[in-house]
Amino acid sequence: MKFRKLVLFVVLGAFACMLCACGKGNETKVTPTPTTEAKPTIPVTDPVATPTDEPAATPTDEPAATPTGEPVATPTAAVSGVKLPNGKSVTIDNLPRVDGALALEPFYDAIFAELLGLPVEDAKLFLPCNNTPGAYKNLTEGKCDMIFCALPSDEQVETAKKAGVEFEYHTVLSGGFVFFVSRENPVNSVTQQQLKDIVSGKIKNWKEVGGDDEPIVLFQRNEGSGSQTGLYRYVLPKDQVMEPILEHRVDDMAGAIDRVVDYDNGKGAMSFSYYYYVANMHGSDQIKLLGIDGVIPSDETISKGQYPFLNFSQIVTRKDLPQDSIVRDIIAWVQGENGARIARENGYVPNEVK
Repeated sequence: MKFRKLVLFVVLGAFACMLCACGKGNETKVTPTPTTEAKPTIPVTDPVATPTDEPAATPTDEPAATPTGEPVATPTAAVSGVKLPNGKSVTIDNLPRVDGALALEPFYDAIFAELLGLPVEDAKLFLPCNNTPGAYKNLTEGKCDMIFCALPSDEQVETAKKAGVEFEYHTVLSGGFVFFVSRENPVNSVTQQQLKDIVSGKIKNWKEVGGDDEPIVLFQRNEGSGSQTGLYRYVLPKDQVMEPILEHRVDDMAGAIDRVVDYDNGKGAMSFSYYYYVANMHGSDQIKLLGIDGVIPSDETISKGQYPFLNFSQIVTRKDLPQDSIVRDIIAWVQGENGARIARENGYVPNEVK
């Protein structure tokens, strides 16, 4: 019995030694693998998912730069079906440099949004608006290719001429040069002669034209603005217009409306602007449009040519614009039915006055 126990002990010991030997041999043959800590950093250009599990941007995913630095999707072609008369498409790469008057900004924003196939809010990032004086200055200096404005002042034409530049005009919209007063003013219309006498300073009180015994306070605009130029074009030449005191001159169209509303509770105040801006962009229930010779400015009286002070908005270019420029193709498209449709959709009156 003792012998058997001894043999069993020897056998078990030998078996244990064999297992140890096998284990040591296996350890020497195993090749260590790198841990997750030893993984190399993924390059930013690698299309594989990054440690944040978000796919890395590729060159085709990068947004286009905009004048304001805000990214928008870059279209590679015009929206499907929108073609210029010669079959060309407008893209960000061939987009002309555009500028214009504040009253026409919604119109040209809508035009280029459709041509580019972008939402208006994205398209307008590429479309500056420096108002009439700035737009004509930029066009004269060659800083833009086309502007949407009323006709220029004599001074703007002269400045361009001195720079060797001549303007070319392309009519796109019908509008009206309008006067507005407080809604509480009982006067609804004046004659053209009465208006001239008001603007020249001969008529100083509303009672002289059928209103209350209130002084007439005419708020004028800054020189070179589209509105002030309109006053000289439609009512009286510059040298016949009374010189306003400093506090009766405002630098923007919104300011003109606000001053009429706020000045002395609106009593006696009046000013002027363009129909679309007053009726659509800065509508106020505290003012009303003044009729001229009994005709109140409206879409209907303007489109039918009944309102006396019709204003025709232009796309203005330089005469040295190349004949093969895409700008000329865009103008032809805007002057057609597409431009008329966009005008109506945005509250403008297309140029259909005969």
